[in-house]
Amino acid sequence: MSKARFFITEKAGESVTITGPDVKHIKDVLRLGAGAVIEVVDSTPSLCEVEVEHVSRDAVTGRVLARHEPVMTAPQVYLFQGLPKAGKIDVVVRQATELGVAGVTPVLTERVVVEFESGKAEKKSIRRQKIAEEAAKQSHRLLVPKVGAPLDWESALRELAGFDQVVVFWEGERDRLLSEVLKPEAARIALVVGPEGGLSEREIVDLKALGAGVASMGEYTLRTETAGPIAVALTLYEYARTRRDRRKP
Repeated sequence: MSKARFFITEKAGESVTITGPDVKHIKDVLRLGAGAVIEVVDSTPSLCEVEVEHVSRDAVTGRVLARHEPVMTAPQVYLFQGLPKAGKIDVVVRQATELGVAGVTPVLTERVVVEFESGKAEKKSIRRQKIAEEAAKQSHRLLVPKVGAPLDWESALRELAGFDQVVVFWEGERDRLLSEVLKPEAARIALVVGPEGGLSEREIVDLKALGAGVASMGEYTLRTETAGPIAVALTLYEYARTRRDRRKP
């Protein structure tokens, strides 16, 4: 059985201290006490095996038994998701995190139908970041993806211009596969997925002007909350397949 995993915002020394909501989870949900061994990911990030020494109402302290320095081999994949309605972005954040995304940014594209309330944006972003953290714990990741506040289209284009590669998955493209578009040497890849109504022709033109590759997800039209996580999974799988093929004699 895998150990419970938690994140701290500082570098671990010989001991670590966990505070905040995780204390209640350790104490009241998992019912762990002195002698239990958990996993803690610090800010470097390093994975530490930690033996719990003391559990109080406000903190859990423990000593570091072992430290493992991770080897990062996959590219960083970021998802720019057209903001869907009815809280579906929460589903996208959770599933994309479980699949290995490095960050998720909601985008206010031309065909977004949800009413954007700027006054509530910060509160919603904090909640989505918490969803990403919980999903990262559950899937035993070393990094919690950064969930950004929603961007308007022009701001999103400026962000996308800083990536090694931009790939847009568009229902108007039926033939060109991801394998024909993806650059294996790209270290930071941005994936763009439209909202319920898809991306407009103008937005596709803007993305192509940035040098974005346009790829198909197949012959069927997917829900936007399905398309985003699938885009992440396809990209990381394709990268892994290409890397494996390169190693073959």
